[in-house]
Amino acid sequence: MADEQESTRPYRLWDPSNDKYLRWRCYKFVRNAHLGALIEARWAKPGAVYEVIDIRDMALLGQYKRTPTSVAFTKVRRINDGEEN
Repeated sequence: MADEQESTRPYRLWDPSNDKYLRWRCYKFVRNAHLGALIEARWAKPGAVYEVIDIRDMALLGQYKRTPTSVAFTKVRRINDGEEN
């Protein structure tokens, strides 16, 4: 059952400062994962970093870092790279 769940929601949010995935932040679509990471970063303390990970190939898709006045985004891989239509 865990394999089935991983294949249906392969996009996860990773917290590198705590070395763990964010609980309840599993997504079916990559755009929703990026939006979730942006929301998490927006409500976090300055300096917090959240990463969008594709667990199928452990690819880092993007990174969101909370700054004192905004959220900085680092694009690691394009959204459409490797995505099946």
